[in-house]
Amino acid sequence: MRTLSLLAALLGGSALPLTAQVPRDSAFGPIAAVPDDGQRLFESQCTRCHGVGGTGGVAPALNRPTLRRAPTDEALVQVILGGVPGTAMVAFWNLSADEAKSVALYIRALGRRPPEVLPGDPALGRALYEGAGGCGTCHVLDGRGAGWAPDLSDVGIRLSGAQLRQSLVEPGAAQPISPLPSVHGPYPAYLAVEATTSAGRVLRGTRVTEDDFTLVLRAADGTLHSLDKTRLRRLRKTPGQSPMPSYAATFSADELDHLVAYLASRKGAP
Repeated sequence: MRTLSLLAALLGGSALPLTAQVPRDSAFGPIAAVPDDGQRLFESQCTRCHGVGGTGGVAPALNRPTLRRAPTDEALVQVILGGVPGTAMVAFWNLSADEAKSVALYIRALGRRPPEVLPGDPALGRALYEGAGGCGTCHVLDGRGAGWAPDLSDVGIRLSGAQLRQSLVEPGAAQPISPLPSVHGPYPAYLAVEATTSAGRVLRGTRVTEDDFTLVLRAADGTLHSLDKTRLRRLRKTPGQSPMPSYAATFSADELDHLVAYLASRKGAP
């Protein structure tokens, strides 16, 4: 499960316990002094969540000069080796201090690359978001919106331009990781579910959380249903589907560029 969560909480992620503490001593010297085998370690452990080159995915993008949970080199090594309490970032006790510093060195190098240049106009994208897109009926952005779908206030640091576009035209292609704890660890959030009760009632919606015995489902109207899985007549899950509609036919290519540019500009609180 570590491959699902290495560095996932540098900027926030789903909940798992902290499993180790990192000693704070002279071992955490300047990152620049460490041989750079960090790319190999990063590509083998981190890309599944953070994307090739740290461009983001189910976990935040790391190709930025400032990381909210790791403002200093020492803090970055601390996060890699010690994890972050209450997040999906578990402690990587199996890495040596030098290996962690090598990974940190590579991440810092990613942050020095030129920022992504997008063709759209964020101002025009905001008008689409607030108007024809109807995005605020499900999403929260900067404290405004309905709130049951993912908060988009900092989506620009979590997803690249290509990933944002994919989420607009193929919303079920790459589901985010659930921010809630699970006995089985992180799992895709907003999974489409159809549950048939023992009385024959059919409930459709998206999974909020699930364990071996209970599933919490959110219906389209926002109502939550806590279901005893042992009493269900049928439980059908459909990965790759999303309650979010595709905007491929709603917006032109230029309009999608504008909307992507606006979403990419949302970086959350400074």
